[in-house]
Amino acid sequence: MIIEQVSKEMGVKMYSHMVTLQTMDSIFYEVQRQGRISFYVTQMGEEAVNIASAAALDPDDIVLPQYREPGVLLWRGFTLQQFVHQCLGNTYDLGKGRQMPIHYGSNKHNYFTVSSPIA
Repeated sequence: MIIEQVSKEMGVKMYSHMVTLQTMDSIFYEVQRQGRISFYVTQMGEEAVNIASAAALDPDDIVLPQYREPGVLLWRGFTLQQFVHQCLGNTYDLGKGRQMPIHYGSNKHNYFTVSSPIA
């Protein structure tokens, strides 16, 4: 088994993404509670799993996510604005508003669209 050390730069980047994910969660959760979007599921307590698993993958690796894994997409460069567009289901959403909120997907980031049925 090979264990690699995480550089300070990588650790700071990972921590920054975890904080961004928490902030995004707080905002979208409040927006959902205000009735502005119909559906939102938080990643509270799962930030490190999202970001660490994303950091361990190659960018070319394909991700078949469930709905609590937007940190992988965030890590791969999906912008906060793209998350907003998807949650609002507006014209700029990559899925053109054909999915429920938080059912993110991006061909560019090798991230299949989230599917709700999980087992």
